Amino acid sequence: MKYILLATLAIISIKQVYTQNQSFNFEGETLKYNAKYGFIKGGEVIISSKKVKWDEKDCYDVKIDMYAIGIVDDIFHFHDVFRSIFSTETMKPYKFVRNANEGGYSQYEEVTYHDDYVESSIKGRFETSERFYDIVSGIFALRSYNWDKLKPNDVLIFPIYFDEKINNTRVVYRGKEQIKQRGKVYKCHKFTPIFSGIKMFSKEGVAIYFTDDYKRRPVLIKVNFRVGSFKVEIVD
Repeated sequence: MKYILLATLAIISIKQVYTQNQSFNFEGETLKYNAKYGFIKGGEVIISSKKVKWDEKDCYDVKIDMYAIGIVDDIFHFHDVFRSIFSTETMKPYKFVRNANEGGYSQYEEVTYHDDYVESSIKGRFETSERFYDIVSGIFALRSYNWDKLKPNDVLIFPIYFDEKINNTRVVYRGKEQIKQRGKVYKCHKFTPIFSGIKMFSKEGVAIYFTDDYKRRPVLIKVNFRVGSFKVEIVD
């Protein structure tokens, strides 16, 4: 479950290449999700945001709380909390915190971001050529961008700092699609990442759907295996 949830978050962390729409305001937003494998509900995800000041700058303070429930929790004991403080103007992060508890594994890390270096409580300080996104601020960066110039099959390439390394990921914009879940119909924008070397995924391993409205909420994340599928669905 750990790698599935991290993969779905990674695809919505994107490099700043399009015009940001300043009309977006995520203050006070709370998004809740159920994670399911087939008919089995295995976990829940809660994303909450508020506005704060960081070094006198206006910022969002966003927390993503992911945890297993029921039989999945009995097996994996999974509970990860990610927190990011990032600029309301540029969506670039100032601080990222990860508190991971995954079975017998646990890790706590704090990361501070600067224009020319990143400092991790685990890895230490290293120089960078730019300010990277973390996996939390990237979610909100993509939601606030102008998608008008995107065409189906456009490929976005971006770097993200996570797990003490910089990862470059290719994400494909698939265009608009209408989906139905929990008795509701959503008009959405669809994005899919390209993961190489992961044999458990089918041809289209992961897809995420954002609502085609001013909120651009991520309402569905689909993870397709060679056998079966895993879904993270919004709870309205």
